[in-house]
Amino acid sequence: MSQPVSSLRRFEIAPMNQSSGSSSFSYREGSPLIQFEIGEADLYLMSHTLRMNFELELTTGAGGVNDRPNNNTQIPGDPDAQVLLNNKIGVAGCIENITISNLQNNTLEYCRAYPRLLASLIPGGAGFGDYQGYLTQTFAATSNRQVEGRMCNRKMEVSMPLMVGMFLNGENIPLSFRSGTGGLRISIMLSPSIQALFGSTPALTNNSFYTLKKISLTGQYGIPMGGVLPPIKSLGFSAYQNFYSVINTNDNTQQISPSLSAVVSQFTNFVPTTHISSYAQDGYKTTPLLNTTGALGSAQDLLAPCDGINFLRAGSSFPLRFKIDSRLLVVRDPAAVGGDVFAGSGFDAQRQLYYQGALRPLRRTTMCLAGANSEGLSIANGDVNHNSTTDIGANGQQNCYGIGCRYDAMGNGSTANFKAQPFSMRLQSRLNGISPMSAYTYFLHRGVINYDGNGIVSIST
Repeated sequence: MSQPVSSLRRFEIAPMNQSSGSSSFSYREGSPLIQFEIGEADLYLMSHTLRMNFELELTTGAGGVNDRPNNNTQIPGDPDAQVLLNNKIGVAGCIENITISNLQNNTLEYCRAYPRLLASLIPGGAGFGDYQGYLTQTFAATSNRQVEGRMCNRKMEVSMPLMVGMFLNGENIPLSFRSGTGGLRISIMLSPSIQALFGSTPALTNNSFYTLKKISLTGQYGIPMGGVLPPIKSLGFSAYQNFYSVINTNDNTQQISPSLSAVVSQFTNFVPTTHISSYAQDGYKTTPLLNTTGALGSAQDLLAPCDGINFLRAGSSFPLRFKIDSRLLVVRDPAAVGGDVFAGSGFDAQRQLYYQGALRPLRRTTMCLAGANSEGLSIANGDVNHNSTTDIGANGQQNCYGIGCRYDAMGNGSTANFKAQPFSMRLQSRLNGISPMSAYTYFLHRGVINYDGNGIVSIST
């Protein structure tokens, strides 16, 4: 629980591993790790104020070190995309993993596949207006690919929050050794360029890369009442845990043993496995299940709708006592052009409702990007004020698709225990068995730091 503070003090921290001769970081140049240290002190870290600030520049694979992309976006719906970032998460796609630990090397949170997490969280809590406003300044995320292309043509300056579990609740984090975390170390591992970047012009996209410069971490300290942090016996915190799997059958049961005692929610997003680590594809899309046909480079991704979803704990349906049944929404048209025989299937609002609730409590969700437009059901591609369905490759869409549920459905702080009971999800679909889909599953859970008066004794999750 947040404690009262008497005043605030701003801070700015440079990366502790920044070399004296260079202030830039780049996966390509062999400097993919960025580390910040927030010292141990009788202060609160005001987590809602924490920002990572930097300048990002993209370079094409044409050979020149200062060769920026020239994404031609003059033709509505058909941009000449030399080098692009995912427009829904922007520069966050350049961060692969984030580790939060204290200065005694106790790991509090290890957030893997960070861009995939944000690919669910940001569209799940933002509308079109947000992508035309503050998300441009925070993530260089924009309303559609055409606008993103113009952004990528030049240097981008951003001030980006770190959307990990530790910081998302906005709690005041005590930094004292005996009454807090004992300082914090934030370790950021950058993504390979082949995963973060993509485009439709192979001669320029292949071997393209990005560079981060002028990096700093800013925020505010809270000075406690009386200048000393009150003694505590325990400190609660939140964290995300990620699991990766591949789905390739029409009746798949994904089983995970998270070993977590206090799970708040879980959700999964998907992308064709062939789209990962490919300069030709956006690996951060959150697509529905798809069947891929044709050779690589000319493949079509065809809808393979979900028939039913079951969430289980130790083999029993939980927390939903029923299957999310989507069979009545599946429409098959054997005469469909291009073989996309399920393209006319309906939007499953029940699945989307439970997925949205897993991202954040529904009572706090005032807007989101998911709807008819994101599912490719309306508007022309050329409308730059909306979320374009244009994508690299055939039949692409910028879906906001996912599956999940919340265990704290009443909003009273309840959680589910998966410490000794496995989680499983049964997914029935129209996958053809030769089109692997990568599934990224996240568990939002709570942990506790325990103290004995002389510092941290244990960390339980």
